[in-house]
Amino acid sequence: MKGLLSKRLIVFLIAVLAGMLMSPVTAYTEKNDTVSFEIAKKHFIRGVTFYNNMQYLAAADFFRKAVKDYPHYYTAREYLARAYKLAGFTTAAMDEWTYLHHVSPGNVSVLSKIDALQFRSAGEKITKKYSDLIHVRSYEARNYNRFSFVKPVDMAVDEEKNLYITSFESGRLVVLDTNGKGLVTTKPAMGGRIYGVDYHKGRLVVSDFSGDRILFLNTKGEQQSRFGSSGSDEGQFHGPEGVCFDSAGNIFVVDSGNNRVQKFNADGSFVLSFGKRGSYEGEFNNPTDVVVLDNTVYVTDTNNKRVVVFDTYGNYINSILGDELEVPRGITADKKNIIVSDEKKGILYYGIEDRKKYWFSSWDRNRKKFSRLVAAAIDRDGYLYCLDHNRNAMQLFAPVQNIYSNLEVDITAVDTHQFPVIAYYLHIRNREGNPVYGLSPSNFTIVEDNALITNHSVSYLKDKPRSASFVLAVDRSHKNGGYHNELAWVADFVLKKMHKNDSLKVVNFNNRVWTGNDFDWSRRRAIKAIQKRDYGKGKSFDKVLYQSIGDLVPRLNRRGIVMITDGSLREDSFSVYRPDIIVNYAREHFIPIYIMTFQKPDQTLVDIARKTGGQCFKAGKIDSLRKIYDNIRDAEEYRYVLVYSSHKNGTLKDYWADVKIEIDQKGQKGVEWGGYFVP
Repeated sequence: MKGLLSKRLIVFLIAVLAGMLMSPVTAYTEKNDTVSFEIAKKHFIRGVTFYNNMQYLAAADFFRKAVKDYPHYYTAREYLARAYKLAGFTTAAMDEWTYLHHVSPGNVSVLSKIDALQFRSAGEKITKKYSDLIHVRSYEARNYNRFSFVKPVDMAVDEEKNLYITSFESGRLVVLDTNGKGLVTTKPAMGGRIYGVDYHKGRLVVSDFSGDRILFLNTKGEQQSRFGSSGSDEGQFHGPEGVCFDSAGNIFVVDSGNNRVQKFNADGSFVLSFGKRGSYEGEFNNPTDVVVLDNTVYVTDTNNKRVVVFDTYGNYINSILGDELEVPRGITADKKNIIVSDEKKGILYYGIEDRKKYWFSSWDRNRKKFSRLVAAAIDRDGYLYCLDHNRNAMQLFAPVQNIYSNLEVDITAVDTHQFPVIAYYLHIRNREGNPVYGLSPSNFTIVEDNALITNHSVSYLKDKPRSASFVLAVDRSHKNGGYHNELAWVADFVLKKMHKNDSLKVVNFNNRVWTGNDFDWSRRRAIKAIQKRDYGKGKSFDKVLYQSIGDLVPRLNRRGIVMITDGSLREDSFSVYRPDIIVNYAREHFIPIYIMTFQKPDQTLVDIARKTGGQCFKAGKIDSLRKIYDNIRDAEEYRYVLVYSSHKNGTLKDYWADVKIEIDQKGQKGVEWGGYFVP
């Protein structure tokens, strides 16, 4: 692993020294061969048109012609590699980038792409080591003016990596975006002193310490509802502190003054309570915070210097870390670890399964330490936020692999139909190929023909009303014909949930592929298409899946494929497109494939579904059938659309504009170049 990180570090340093300028590899004319170049350029222009329509195989055909007619047309070869990659042909893309690397060994852009593909194709996974944390930034309250968080006590982070910080002294909730910019400051308790905060699916829960109640807020800090009062009965509190949601949306509240934890359902109705004052099993002495991980409840029992563990029904399991902790205060979770904030000793990571422990308390070669650590939070990219009560500050740390690896940036299309308004469709991934969320305009720098572009936006798709496009692929082989009467019943688990702004296409397949009903929202027309009896020989899984992905790629809403089949394969089921090409194509565009089978499915189908983020299961599993629609429609939007107004005008028709897009987020950088022909 050290060797791997060293290699990544070398690549990163090269990129930094080069100013992260991933310049395009351009064409040049040798021996005044301008005729061949002009012919190649026409092919390139046609290829760009198909590319921007997200028809990548068609684009690749023209880019190949351009390279054949003029081998030194390196821009066309670069676009050929991109088209191959976005079409799922990773090996072919690697071949083209390898050729370009041979021609220009110092080209950082090409080297970075080769490195990323090699890393992913090798199936390498980054092993997170909590000892490998690098300090990225200090958020100090004094620098935030009206967004200041004096004497902070707790924090939470959402999917977009916005931070929610509670200030006990001022009673304020402060919201900072992923770049540390203040978004919201509010006093939700109307003069009270708030303490704990947690986030779940667009909702905040906050404890009002002095008001002895719990508040539900939206992400703007506006109160939606509340529950609780002063006392020691069920649903009453005496100085509530830590709060948390479980995965189902239930709320656990540390009722500190009553030395207990209370559980409530999602609307605030009392469920149960557990604990009492003492030091014996299941007892507390000034508990402060709580987290739920894998249906297990962990509570920081501050004065007893331990963490007490319960199941979600309030049954005591055991006490842990009593020999490690001094003043345990906050607690959170990260996958299979709990993370305890100790006021005097710092951060303690504890592996639930392997029971490994690691302390983190200083940085900058031990020159800097926490003063009074009260809470920590981890975002989806592994960045660690630590809240220092005495210093009125939050410290941000990143895993070393985040700092020394670049972001992958793919331009999937450029839209010039509203020129001079230009729209770049972007996929942005981390080293493991997972989407990077939460980027704002301030994370992007755009330069068009050496001119800096300002006033750009990136949230076009994210801000659109939620909707989904589905392809329903129906197996019309003779073998699946035996289940004909069940097809409509299975499909209806998706069809009944569809909204008018959703759309569904019915595609049939055996040894050929044909459309039963094109994209629309009509359940009646879809059912009519499904009920047709048109069965024959063959099972072209490859062609129907590849075509279905291609149908969905250009659509601007959430997308997914649902297939109904008996579950068996033929020897020629993947004779045109191999399963890995199907998976690569779907993963490049984050399109999940759900496969419902009437018999035990072939392992190839299981693997395709799993690797694309979908699922393969037998049609009799009602709970799984019911979740398909919601899983697709409620998925997060992973694409960015970078929109800006060009400085150019229509008098430059057919002029090629060079564009460089740089991304910088918390020390991670990504750069891509592209361009467009002025329409």
